[in-house]
Amino acid sequence: MTVGAGGLRFARPVLFFWALAAASSAGALSSTEDALRRVRAQRVWEDPQWLRLGHWKPAWMGRGYASDAEQGDFFLDPSGAKDPRAEIEAMTRGLFDDNPGPRPQHPRCRFPARASWLIGRLDVDASLLVRADCSAYEDWRRLMDPGKASLIFASAYLSNPASMFGHTFLRLERRGVGEGERLRDHTLNFSAETGDDGGALFALKGLAGLYPGRYAVQPYYMMVQQYNNIESRDLWEYRLSMSTGEIDFLVAHAWEMGAATFPYYFFSKNCSYQLLPALEAALPDRSLMAGSPLVVAPVDTLRAVLAQPQLVEGVSFRPSHATSMRWRRGQLGSVERRAAEAFAGGRVDDGDALLSAMGPQRQALVLDAAHDYILYKEGHSPDVSDTVRILERNILTRRAKIGAPSVEVGAPSWAAPPDEAHRRKRVRFGGGIG
Repeated sequence: MTVGAGGLRFARPVLFFWALAAASSAGALSSTEDALRRVRAQRVWEDPQWLRLGHWKPAWMGRGYASDAEQGDFFLDPSGAKDPRAEIEAMTRGLFDDNPGPRPQHPRCRFPARASWLIGRLDVDASLLVRADCSAYEDWRRLMDPGKASLIFASAYLSNPASMFGHTFLRLERRGVGEGERLRDHTLNFSAETGDDGGALFALKGLAGLYPGRYAVQPYYMMVQQYNNIESRDLWEYRLSMSTGEIDFLVAHAWEMGAATFPYYFFSKNCSYQLLPALEAALPDRSLMAGSPLVVAPVDTLRAVLAQPQLVEGVSFRPSHATSMRWRRGQLGSVERRAAEAFAGGRVDDGDALLSAMGPQRQALVLDAAHDYILYKEGHSPDVSDTVRILERNILTRRAKIGAPSVEVGAPSWAAPPDEAHRRKRVRFGGGIG
């Protein structure tokens, strides 16, 4: 179609006012109905980031969506677990809700990650929203105060079948503190609530997804005590390269997931798998693990993260108590080993006699090795016998008089990073003469 010069002159002001009206309609929203119209016009419930925030995946045979989370406090709409559209419309209404009703938190406080993303996605004029009391979340957020995150891999623990392939969790690292203060950081962990079940019932319920799984935040020192000390499991710390905004979004989503319950499957949707959707929500430009694999082991999660370009910026090793004990013992000479055994056995006079010929650094190593052995034998519980307390006191009073620092434990030659191990699936053939 062609337009003459006169027609073009007439069309220009019409196009100008049409463009002005379109720009006005695309501007910041200030009402529930305007926001809902934009949600429906743009089909925002299909946005990949919204699906990640609700942990929705394509349902069986491609019929709609289903969330990994069970219907409950993780959703505003009664059908939210299977209907991302109904949930986003409920969340959109919640943005403008000026009366939280019987709920303990306003929707913007209950779901801070969803709210912040939706406000930006719909271009809502946030200054016109009613003020909500989000003090509970804000206080929790200030307590966490993370600036970095690390993926932690705990080595295998053969005494528990559920942990025989290892375990992974996230450490949220506080801002402005030194590496020596990392024990006071917080962790984001996903685990099953199994109660006192054991034996065949434990295995069957775990395989069938009958245990509830939940995310929990707890101090890192509690995880170190459990894994490093009590269970003698080495920890490998993979620091992630995430921006401040991504860390903030991860923490906001962690708050949301505290209300969620997920069916826990030992082989697939387990402690390791469930970390990936949490990370993906904070990393919208990355896809860590597509679909829902039938089998996921902790090393699979680790390799999925390592496969991402420039996502891991550093690796450090935190040896277990047993590893530290063996390493220190390996640094001792024969006389030093006899001295450590004397102190650990309560023969302090023999130990003192052998110690007197050593320098401060070697004395410190001997006493540290002796104390390591006592802790290994008796555990890290404060409820120990008076005999053990006397053994510890004899060692620690002597150690306190020595100014030399403890020798830093290095990674033993056999303690290779878990990502360097063989793949989870491996078949080998061999032969020989009996």
